[in-house]
Amino acid sequence: MRFSRIAVIGPIDEHDKRPALMIRLADIQHRLYLAESHVRLYMACTRINSRGEKELVGVKDMNVGYDSGWDRVLLLWPIIIRHVIDEESPLYGMTPEIMRQADFELIMTVEGIVEATGMTFQARTSFLPNEIQWGHRFTPMVILNDTTGKFEVDYSHFEMTERCDDFVPITITETDDEEPDDYDTTSHLPPPHSHRLYDHASICMHNASGFV
Repeated sequence: MRFSRIAVIGPIDEHDKRPALMIRLADIQHRLYLAESHVRLYMACTRINSRGEKELVGVKDMNVGYDSGWDRVLLLWPIIIRHVIDEESPLYGMTPEIMRQADFELIMTVEGIVEATGMTFQARTSFLPNEIQWGHRFTPMVILNDTTGKFEVDYSHFEMTERCDDFVPITITETDDEEPDDYDTTSHLPPPHSHRLYDHASICMHNASGFV
């Protein structure tokens, strides 16, 4: 399973300007196909407690289309997983400056059943705030060949992104009487961490190579 090395935040597409977090995903196995594939996305948040220790506050589930079935994916070609940044999103109201100071990690899992064996398959990766590009979208890589009349996949574009000059993120203004919730990463931010919450070497979720 191959994940993009970075995530991007930009408009869903050229026609839908709602902001979304997007991650590219592709099944690069040969002769082994996954059935009933589905994805999940989580935000793990930390904070500094009164003793000066960094502790895990909790893990929040991030919607990648559970209500509409978008979380169930067909991995015959590379796809883009989208999390719409609306009022229910933990990213709602964040700016690039706030995100750079935030202390969280996004964790994505992909599960499915290997058709040939019937065994369950799972792959994982994660993204730190400095691995999220603002105002970008992934460059299309599944393009119709007008000569052959067939769609072709150009894997050289897998990591490529392009800037969205017209992208305007949603921002909110907090008042003094508003109480932040447990997952508010915009208030009382600790310094950004330079390490991950989990030992990726032991659970096979390190994303430095883009492969899991």
